[in-house]
Amino acid sequence: MTEDQTVEALLDIIDSERTENRDLSAQLTVLGLAERTGKSGFRPTSAGWNLLGEKGRKHRYG
Repeated sequence: MTEDQTVEALLDIIDSERTENRDLSAQLTVLGLAERTGKSGFRPTSAGWNLLGEKGRKHRYG
């Protein structure tokens, strides 16, 4: 999984207008960037949110 795929998969989880790819979300759990929420969902961990925050910070100020 590339860095771009990782960011896209995290965005798929948090953005209600995007379709989540469950296979990629499951891979995020292995990387420690997401965790399962019951049977049918995922949510980013602190590490996942930090990764997204770093990407956003670069675009806002760079």
